Amino acid sequence: MDPLVCDNIVLYSKFLAEERRIFVYLPSGSVGLDEKFPVIYLLDGHSLHNVVSSFVQHYSSRGRIPRMIVASIASTNRVRDFTPTVRGSGSEAPEGGGANNFLNFLTQELIPIIERKYPTNDMRTIIGHSMGGLFTLYTMLSRPDLFRYYLASSPWLLNEDEPLITELERLMKKQLPLSEKLFLAHEHIESNGIEARIHKVVETLKLYPNPNLTWKYKQYEDADHSNLPLKVVPDALDFFYRNK
Repeated sequence: MDPLVCDNIVLYSKFLAEERRIFVYLPSGSVGLDEKFPVIYLLDGHSLHNVVSSFVQHYSSRGRIPRMIVASIASTNRVRDFTPTVRGSGSEAPEGGGANNFLNFLTQELIPIIERKYPTNDMRTIIGHSMGGLFTLYTMLSRPDLFRYYLASSPWLLNEDEPLITELERLMKKQLPLSEKLFLAHEHIESNGIEARIHKVVETLKLYPNPNLTWKYKQYEDADHSNLPLKVVPDALDFFYRNK
């Protein structure tokens, strides 16, 4: 067995009407009777599990971050699951808009299973890249109590997602609790005004400081869309967990 896939779960989701596969990385070594671990919930786990688990294994074995669990969710239909609004107009067939169903899958199905099966604490993190980064922002605004730490890597904000920026502004103005930490990052993005919308998110965070949220933003000039996770994940782990 691949040492970074220590457990493999298949569960049927009533919200998604299909089976979903979860790859679980578990901390190596002995576990104390009262020891509880943080959990990273990783989107697009079919492609990113080994990347994130490798950094977790490397950093935790050196005491840089706590030992932790990584629960990586293999994707099936990313547009359906990660987008809060329907896409497509004119000649394009509409698709997407299932983010709330996927959020219900997390809250009512996956997280309870992980927390029953493994020794976990309440230090939950969600990591999403591209459309997964969009879903990460959606989750922070919809269920700010669900995770402590949010990594939104290159969130794929289209014109249909402008309401998310409006909702962020509303919450920041009221200084409502959001989460503990947000790491927002991207490479240079030329298409569809996505980079401009990410900048609007950053300006909103700057304009309405919220004592309930510590956030960090970075544009990686030396990254492209495919290798950004290799650069941002270790930085985010340091930002979230260093000295915990």
